[in-house]
Amino acid sequence: MGAEPTLNSMTDRGQENEVEILGCRVKTRPEDSDREIAQTVIAQVQNEVAELLKARPSMRQTDVAVLVALKMATEKVKLEQEFKTAVLRLEGSVEQAMSQLQNRS
Repeated sequence: MGAEPTLNSMTDRGQENEVEILGCRVKTRPEDSDREIAQTVIAQVQNEVAELLKARPSMRQTDVAVLVALKMATEKVKLEQEFKTAVLRLEGSVEQAMSQLQNRS
C-alpha cells in the first residue's frame, strides 16, 4: 500500500471515463449534463484522500476510503437538513404573506 493517493484524472474513451481511486479502477459514463459534476466529485474525493494521507501517511487505504465516505455522507446529510429547514421557513413566509394579502382584501 503506497502512501500516495491514487486518483488519476478522467480519461475519455468516447463517453466512458476511467478513474483510479486508491487502487480501485472505476468506469463511469456520465451524461454530458453530469460531466462537470462528475469531475467535481472526483476532484473532491482526490482532495479528501490526499489530505488524509498527508495527515496520516500510514493509514490503510480501506480506512481512508471509509473516512472519506463518512465525511462526504455527513456533509450531504447536513446540506439536506439545511435545505429542508430553508424550504419550511420559505413555506411559512409565503403562507404568512398570503394571509396578510387576504386580510387586506
